[in-house]
Amino acid sequence: MTRRSEIRGIVILFAVSLGACRGPEVAEGDAEAVAPGAAASSLDTPDPRVTVADTNRIMGNPNATVWLVMASDFQCPACKYWHDTQAPEIMRDYVATGKVRFAYTNFPLDHIHQHARAASEAAMCAAAQGKFWGIHDRLFAKQKEWAAAADPTPLFLQLATESGVDTAAWSKCLADDVMVPVVDGDRSRGRTGGVDQTPYFFIGDRKVGGAIPAARLRPILDSALAQARGPSR
Repeated sequence: MTRRSEIRGIVILFAVSLGACRGPEVAEGDAEAVAPGAAASSLDTPDPRVTVADTNRIMGNPNATVWLVMASDFQCPACKYWHDTQAPEIMRDYVATGKVRFAYTNFPLDHIHQHARAASEAAMCAAAQGKFWGIHDRLFAKQKEWAAAADPTPLFLQLATESGVDTAAWSKCLADDVMVPVVDGDRSRGRTGGVDQTPYFFIGDRKVGGAIPAARLRPILDSALAQARGPSR
């Protein structure tokens, strides 16, 4: 095989891997219906750790009227791609500026990603200590390593430690299965909302699936912001 053929093959495989995560065109959705806040309220007697974790996976201005909610799988290559290459622009221009609230919800694809659910629980147990975003970034950064491990728990512990968690409390959270109903609830609301792949985005009253480029997401966000402001006078 020539060098040109090898490169072409890599490009095609990469395109296919991303293409498999491209979803339908923008459709009607409801970001508030899938946003964090529902996980704790859906339980009869929520564990205090759930209540804390549920809100600590939200980033941005709490007074922002537009939600950007992402249903994601820590073991999904397309989710890592979006996190690494597209998220920085959106976070910089919409979340850090206070225009939009961004939230992460769990949608582990158990049938193809054997460690995705465990990663979600590890992240949510870190969120119970206000450390969600640190382990969130580290899980994506080290995705290949823990995804290939027979038992990812030691790697999750390392990433949790690097994120500054109290490891004893974090380990107890996992042992108690505290976050199982949270992950299950995220998935249930996601399915009801139409999630059929990851990543999947809810933007105000719209939704779109796939590793959508920031350039394509921007006009959807701008439209949602304009709608939230109401007609100009």
